[in-house]
Amino acid sequence: MWTTCPTVLDEPVTLYGIEFDDLCVLLVAGFVLSLVIDILVALGMMLGCGIALRFLKRGRPPGALLHALHDLALIVLPGVMSPRGQTYSPWGDDA
Repeated sequence: MWTTCPTVLDEPVTLYGIEFDDLCVLLVAGFVLSLVIDILVALGMMLGCGIALRFLKRGRPPGALLHALHDLALIVLPGVMSPRGQTYSPWGDDA
């Protein structure tokens, strides 16, 4: 006999659509910014980045933004080939 489970175990923990790891990064960045600039400006920047992050990650799998940044060659992911074309020729780029 099958019974329904009220708890879903395979979904990530989110708060207003933002994952826990991203929320921690936003909070730490907001704290560091509040030490450098005004607290209201830091709070506004943190809120704006949180809203942008929520809309950028909506409907995408985990890690999609990291791979998009890697495709734009803005960051390097370890163990992943470069997005730029590579020439496997003993004569270099001429062939």
